[in-house]
Amino acid sequence: MSTFHYSGSSFYYNNEPIQIISGAIHHFRVLPEYWEDRLIKLKACGFNTVETYVAWNLHEPQKGQFNFEGIADLVRFIEIAGSIGLHVIVRPSPYICAEWEFGGFPAWLLAEPDMRLRCYYKPFLEYVDAYYDVLLPKLRPLLCTQGGPIIAMQIENEFGSYGNDKPYLNYLKDSMIKCGIDVLLFTSDGPEDYMLQGGMVDGVLATVNFGSRPAEAFDKLRKYQPDAPIMCMEFWNGWFDHWREGHHTRPAQDVAEVLDEMLSMGASVNFYMFHGGTNFGFYNGANGHTEDSYEPTITSYDYDVLLNESGEPTNKYYAVRDVIAKHRKLATLELPQPIVKQAYGEVVMTGQAPLSQNLPQISRPVQSAYPEPMEKLGRIMDSFNIVHLFLVLDRSKR
Repeated sequence: MSTFHYSGSSFYYNNEPIQIISGAIHHFRVLPEYWEDRLIKLKACGFNTVETYVAWNLHEPQKGQFNFEGIADLVRFIEIAGSIGLHVIVRPSPYICAEWEFGGFPAWLLAEPDMRLRCYYKPFLEYVDAYYDVLLPKLRPLLCTQGGPIIAMQIENEFGSYGNDKPYLNYLKDSMIKCGIDVLLFTSDGPEDYMLQGGMVDGVLATVNFGSRPAEAFDKLRKYQPDAPIMCMEFWNGWFDHWREGHHTRPAQDVAEVLDEMLSMGASVNFYMFHGGTNFGFYNGANGHTEDSYEPTITSYDYDVLLNESGEPTNKYYAVRDVIAKHRKLATLELPQPIVKQAYGEVVMTGQAPLSQNLPQISRPVQSAYPEPMEKLGRIMDSFNIVHLFLVLDRSKR
């Protein structure tokens, strides 16, 4: 049994002061065969904690049908992290954003008449409860209070950027507590007045997300939470890419300087990301800032961070490690042997299969006097449907 809490401006683990240096690795963006490799590299860089989101649509792709196997084996990911001596922060909000399909919501929610998401709406909350009834009992044995590595969990994700619904936020908090989640609970929001006002919850630690100007961000946080530790829950040390735009990069030295400033202030930090990985299948999300804009995220979630998409250290990895070494003693750097890579050569596209001409092979027509959302018709196509389509088309040519 262990404890993780805060008193005044400091965090404590088993009553010893601790400065959290965490990095985000989403288990669902990395093949399970590589989880241990990535986690070892995180610890070798000087980090003491790993953070992961939990994507609801990955675990409940169809209503009432749950999946916690393979890349969805969240428990195994956390157990591996604990076995190599890492603390774990879990962010299981119903909504996660994360440049992930529908922000982690299952698309089948939209098949419900008059569904209202991310608010105090009983039909929506009943589905959240049903999901939590399956998810949270899996996490409870992994809490530090039960001898596991999980030290903190998030109740919602940047809600202040979206709305101001305290009954909803308190409902999520109370639901987690009722399910036996007795570790530190927190929220994370941008360092703006309206974001903190909309996203904070009484009795829950508030953290802030930013990429630069830490002193300014933490001053804003202290305005609303003067008697608690300061933590950046998302230090944006890189960025994601949309289709039709160049790869975003950020100089390693710039990242190192901002980190040095934060650690010198005594702040805790979670890198978003430490290792981005890949958006497998059709789970990449999209942004739309206006009615006319649609910006889909690409398959790669490289993010220009400490480990590249294939899991190899970048210049940013070594620059960050040098900064951490200024603030705490690190062991000699020992990294796992590089994983063997293979080039598959050039792929030449020699044919095409227009979707409109092949619809009868993958679905049945539905007659309607007006358009219906595909979710209400049960037409939620995932990667397995697409693979089936190409198998059908391939057989039709033989």
